[in-house]
Amino acid sequence: MAACLVACLLLTLPVMSLAAQAGPAQAAPVQPAPARAGQAARPAASGLVFVTQQYPPFNYLERGDGSERVAGPVAEIITMACARMGVDCTFRLLPWARAQQEVRTGTANGIFTIGHVPGREAWLHFCPPLVRVEYGFFVRMENPLRYVTPRDVAGYRVGVYGPSLTADILDQLARQVPMTVDIASENDAGFLKLAQGRIDAVFSNRENGLATIALLRIANLRYAGWHNRVDYTVAFSRRTAPEVVEAFEAALRALHGEGELQRCLARYGLHSTYPDARDGKDRDGTRGAPRGEGPADARPAATPG
Repeated sequence: MAACLVACLLLTLPVMSLAAQAGPAQAAPVQPAPARAGQAARPAASGLVFVTQQYPPFNYLERGDGSERVAGPVAEIITMACARMGVDCTFRLLPWARAQQEVRTGTANGIFTIGHVPGREAWLHFCPPLVRVEYGFFVRMENPLRYVTPRDVAGYRVGVYGPSLTADILDQLARQVPMTVDIASENDAGFLKLAQGRIDAVFSNRENGLATIALLRIANLRYAGWHNRVDYTVAFSRRTAPEVVEAFEAALRALHGEGELQRCLARYGLHSTYPDARDGKDRDGTRGAPRGEGPADARPAATPG
């Protein structure tokens, strides 16, 4: 599936910007859709603003024909949900820290693609999980590492993009075994350092790492194994009206029931984990990732040494 994902990405995103500091970009507004039977009433909002970051293949800036737009699977899902609600939606691509600040203050209504962690619940309302992802280690080809337990990377100098959930997870791991954490403010910086032999590994979302390596045309890196799994979804500012959030979630449920969520994610080589209403289980029969303080679905911690 990873090979299919990267191949699809390269075919569809030849002009995609890699700059994490890309300026705001707006998608074409979604025009109000006719009301459908059983459709929730249009919320009292003229339009919804969603912010995100450069994070292929989940979110990215796509340029072509003299225009640019925020693209990716979750942007497509949000667009479908807004159309069903009968409201316009606008996307803005920002540095991650600024994107989060805009949602905190209510300047933006929602944010994606974001991991559900308890520390964010004070200022965010999380929608049900859309896709489960894994975080793991990338190394140089000549490194024989097959990551299984934290002690496998003891003594490593590990690059990570941050501040981010990814960096937070690696920080927890660094408390279990001795390692040096090298934080970079741009997502591709760690992979470039690793390719040059300046660090020993990069800790990253697997799909994002594979996409970044492909887009940078780096040939000497590989994925060495996963450490934990996390659910990604859309989240709303606590300042957004509750009826708007309820209408959006109702639209997501309808899209899930019609199979549109699954089909959209499948086009990107991703698997939907949206929970079935009847029992709260994912489509494959497994429960969503735990929401404890530690990393979701993490491997058992190993004793250092």
